[in-house]
Amino acid sequence: MRTFSLVAGLLLLIVTPQVSDARTWTSAVGGYTLDAEVISFNDTTVVLKKKLGDLVAVELSELSETDREFVKSKSSDAELTKSIEVMQTWTSAEGKKIRARVLAFGRKKVVVSRQRGKAYFNDKEFGKGDPLHQTLVLKILSKLEGQPFETEHDLTEWTKGLGGASKTYTLEGVLMQLESGDEIGVPFFLFSKDDLKVLQPGWNAWVQADSDHAAQQRESLMVQSEAMEYQRNEMQHRQVELLKLNMMAVATGVTSIWEVSLRPGAGVYGRPTSVMVTASDSLTATNMATAKYPGYTVAYVRRASGY
Repeated sequence: MRTFSLVAGLLLLIVTPQVSDARTWTSAVGGYTLDAEVISFNDTTVVLKKKLGDLVAVELSELSETDREFVKSKSSDAELTKSIEVMQTWTSAEGKKIRARVLAFGRKKVVVSRQRGKAYFNDKEFGKGDPLHQTLVLKILSKLEGQPFETEHDLTEWTKGLGGASKTYTLEGVLMQLESGDEIGVPFFLFSKDDLKVLQPGWNAWVQADSDHAAQQRESLMVQSEAMEYQRNEMQHRQVELLKLNMMAVATGVTSIWEVSLRPGAGVYGRPTSVMVTASDSLTATNMATAKYPGYTVAYVRRASGY
């Protein structure tokens, strides 16, 4: 029973929502309140997360002065700023993973041409681009032209047919920033069905706000926030599944839960701590724990399951 309680406790830590800055928000006229936490914001809008996990975008002008001051005070919150700038993992319709950060919705014209015997994409030599950027461009053109473009050579050969002209396409989708820093418009047909469930509703709202620039900016902020929450939930799900596998391994005796007590080594600032890891033996458990806490030394290791 001790093993069950330890693992159940770990599972509870993972699946229990960690709510920070949850507070009651009040409308400017004082007739409406909402309990929620800040997810992101810009100069005009704040995105809030309600208790049940739904996100809502609220214009700052619609909030009380106290709420506006609170948002203003968060402008120096490095963690809040960092959270929306974190790279996310997206899945293509073919199942391939793409590391990128959502920036905004939009329509973008892209131009393919041939210059000095080489293929160019938006006036940049294709062969000098980031490898992931190249892959995405080839996938996009394969879909648009209805023929496969697997390599730079395929694209270069195809551009011979353009002669001295260029070909322009208008793409609708999501502007994303790759880890290389390159920005690219990714059309919706490249995303998996699960990813589209997150992105499509916001796009529909963006389109409806056609001539309302402020509303479109709000929808772009929303999609950034929704992408961040979506990825956070996916990561939490993977953690839970991994823990379930560990629980099964412990229950069948393949591995055990170990408690490793750690102390900061010489010249390392910190407090003594202990970590719980699943491993087949004490040495493996020790190596796993010290990898997480560089500069710490092991005080003791003991088996926390199997008795």
